[in-house]
Amino acid sequence: MRKSGFITLFAGVLIILAAGCERRPLYMMEERLAIKVTMDVDTVSNVMRNIYNDQIAKPSTNTDMLRVFLYDHENHNMLTQGFLSDKSYDDEGHQVLSGYMNVGYGTYDFLIYNFDTPNTLISGESNEDNILAYTSSLPQSVIAQIDSKSFEGSVTYQPDHLMVAREQNYRVAPHTEMAYLETTAHTCLNTYYIQIHVVGLQYVKGCTAVLSGLYSGNKFGRDSDMPVGVGQHIGDPSTSVYFALEKSTDKNIAGENKDVLCALFNTFGKIEDTASNLYVTFNAVDTQGNQIKKTISLDMLFRTADALERHWLLIDDVWEIPDPNPNPVDGGGFQPVVDDWDEKKVSIDL
Repeated sequence: MRKSGFITLFAGVLIILAAGCERRPLYMMEERLAIKVTMDVDTVSNVMRNIYNDQIAKPSTNTDMLRVFLYDHENHNMLTQGFLSDKSYDDEGHQVLSGYMNVGYGTYDFLIYNFDTPNTLISGESNEDNILAYTSSLPQSVIAQIDSKSFEGSVTYQPDHLMVAREQNYRVAPHTEMAYLETTAHTCLNTYYIQIHVVGLQYVKGCTAVLSGLYSGNKFGRDSDMPVGVGQHIGDPSTSVYFALEKSTDKNIAGENKDVLCALFNTFGKIEDTASNLYVTFNAVDTQGNQIKKTISLDMLFRTADALERHWLLIDDVWEIPDPNPNPVDGGGFQPVVDDWDEKKVSIDL
């Protein structure tokens, strides 16, 4: 009887304990925030609008991951960070990334940007006033091949599109259900189209360009008075951007020869009110390995409606590439050239 009573008492304790237990998720709903970011590039020239040459590939604005920084609204220091990687598309075809963060009640500044940009580098993340986007300088082996003495400041690779979303002074109120934050990301870069008419394009093996008088970076953490709120441009020192050109044609050029060298390139922007420092140097290599350079001032071109409104740099000059082998000689060391054959009859004793 004593054993039976002990078993009954133990069973009763288990029932009471079971009634007091409750399944709970590993996170608390009152600290759970769902974040959804729409990537909007509808107004970006040469990416979604103002396409001058549809024969060349446009720079990519899609991403696989977004980085989310949570900053203290008062002192602008970083509190925590997270990542968004769930990808989808909305009805207009915009890429959408979403995910979750654990965020307590309070007022914050949210800063979100794409985290997979090989050429666009980020520094100063610990404070939203200092976070900076920039690009690295070219290695000396590449600089040695271009006329870098003509350019002030550094010569860098072109940046990748940096898609940025900001929600400043954002209040996360007490809640027991899931809270939601929806926002839109815009690029803080410009994409330009540049081309030059070429005679002798068949002699060009490859070509690169360096364009000067450009911003070197962007402090994108805080909003600004820029048209799309893309932060604070860094123009001291100025920089020059290096990029490759492609062979193509322009149907708008009069005459039979419509050959051009052209490119789409990204930049943090042209430094405002800069004169006599806006020029491009083309560095071509012909089919015999010879280097051919051409430098053109862009001061007047940057003031045209094509440049200001559409970001088209359509150079009027014609670049003539000479034939690197104008007097070819048939044959070679193993195939000597003989002008005339003289016939001579001889007798051979067998």
